[in-house]
Amino acid sequence: MKGYVKMFGKIVLALFILVVLIVILAFLFLNFYPSVGKLPNKDDAARYASMTSLYYDNQFHNENNYISVMTDGQDSKSDRRTPETMIKAEKPTYEEHADAGELTFTWFGHSSSMVQLGDKNILIDPVLGKYSSPVSFVGVKRFSECPVTVDTLPPIDVLFISHDHYDHLDYGTIKGIDEKTEHYIVPLGVDVILKSYGVSADKITALNWWENTDIDGITYTLTPSQHFTGRNPLKGNRTLWGGLFMKDDSHTVYYTGDGGYYDVFGRVYENLGAADLMIAEDGQYANAWASIHMMPEETVQAAIDANAKWLIPVHWGTFVLSNHSWDDPAIRVTNAAQEKGQNIATPRIGQTVDYEDISTYTEHWWESY
Repeated sequence: MKGYVKMFGKIVLALFILVVLIVILAFLFLNFYPSVGKLPNKDDAARYASMTSLYYDNQFHNENNYISVMTDGQDSKSDRRTPETMIKAEKPTYEEHADAGELTFTWFGHSSSMVQLGDKNILIDPVLGKYSSPVSFVGVKRFSECPVTVDTLPPIDVLFISHDHYDHLDYGTIKGIDEKTEHYIVPLGVDVILKSYGVSADKITALNWWENTDIDGITYTLTPSQHFTGRNPLKGNRTLWGGLFMKDDSHTVYYTGDGGYYDVFGRVYENLGAADLMIAEDGQYANAWASIHMMPEETVQAAIDANAKWLIPVHWGTFVLSNHSWDDPAIRVTNAAQEKGQNIATPRIGQTVDYEDISTYTEHWWESY
């Protein structure tokens, strides 16, 4: 009997040591692994609190502060969360720089995309590696080809990061593309992460909601969204999140970033005008996340609220982050757009859309997978 007690004690001790080691490793990873990045310090927090009433308790808050990241109700897991074969990507056909007065859009998968507004290249939320993860070799794996690499991208005039989640801010991509990036526009606090990656502070403009900056003839305005942030799950909402409204003399483009549906889209229209092109979140939704991710039907309503002439849905077709089938976002958003009379374009991954011909990019290409 004493032998069993001694053995049991050794097992308990070994398990305790294992748990302690795991906790220590997790602490070291979350606080010192380069891709996680540094967080704003006390001086930064004091500055944020002086800038907005929505920063308190050492974190940013949504305009509708009653929202919850998780609500009741779980969706059943689809057996078609990935396609049967890898989704092929088209070869982008954009020029190194477009001409004044032109507008093109190229989707790289998920929310990663490039807008050519006049002769400026604007890169949005680039995640160009195989995984959406804090590490480069394991995590949520792509099920579609990436049409570009950091080496094949043209020079980037402005790079916009909507928020710090790993499917929007990728350490490896930033490190690879920084030399060819002229300027970064980010929400408050994301600049701290970028600087910890080695990005020069002189290249970064950090904005609060509704603040704007003018760069080479384009006005960029950070718009609110209903979401949350956190690369370290123990330290959430230390950085801000949002969308971006871009305007030059010829066109307007509105990228929503991630977020749930509420009255912000109508206010964007009231404050900034109608968007020629709205690039909107559509995918990785769930009933449990109803406050922080739009359902496809809400994506269409958001475009209507924003008086968008054309809608292109993103945040789908690349990573599995929810339980719905991989093509559910495309099916539902196109059906809703048809029912509500909203113009919608659905380019293939890698396909370059010339705004002058946007009405020709309506193929239901996902039906062939």
